[in-house]
Formats: sequence, C-alpha cells, structure tokens
Amino acid sequence: MKYLLATITFFSLFACSFIEKRSETRDIQTKIVGKLNENAPKLSDCAKKHNLFGSFDQKRVRVVLDITLNGNGQIQKFKLDEKLYPDNFANCVFKVVDLIIFPKPEEGKIIELEQPFIFSAK
Repeated sequence: MKYLLATITFFSLFACSFIEKRSETRDIQTKIVGKLNENAPKLSDCAKKHNLFGSFDQKRVRVVLDITLNGNGQIQKFKLDEKLYPDNFANCVFKVVDLIIFPKPEEGKIIELEQPFIFSAK
C-alpha cells in the first residue's frame, strides 16, 4: 500500500510539473503570437506593396510564417510556407519580423511556431 501511495504521489507531482512547463511554453507562444499580430498591418502592407494578390490571381492569400526563436528570443529560423511567393514580398515580411523584439523564453528554451495570416486585397 505504501508503494502504491508513493507511486501515485510521484505521478501527481510529475503531472503537475509537466502541466506547469506546458503552460509556460503556451504563455511564451501566446506572447510571441501577440507580437506578430501587433505587426500584422506592416505584414499586410508587404502583401499590398509587392502585389501578392496579383501573383496568385486571388483577392485573399493565406501565408504561414514558420519561426524558430533561440533561447535569447532571437530568430534562429524563419521561412514561409511552401508557396512560391515573390522574392520582394518574402524579403519584406522577413524585414518586418526581424525587427520585432520577441520575449526571451524561460530557461533559454528554443520555441518553434507556425502562425498563419490571411491577407486581403481590400
């Protein structure tokens, strides 16, 4: 019985620790997405300025940013989803994202996320 109680206690502590770590990661991802969303108007300007809509002959275009931040909150990897975007649009988006000051992850963790944006020609 003591063994069972010790096992349950250990599992409960482990589970709480895992949930706490997961919520820290979710917290930092939420802050990062917030920073990206603050800059959505600038990203939208890139789409309009560099004729993203004409390139795809559509009035709305979905673009997914794939970002990895290092433990200091700096961009380690940045790419757009696999569509063939005009180079000037991709460069513009990178310049906007590169200027964002992202929060530093706790314990120097690497954070990976994908953030979709839907740009409209309106």
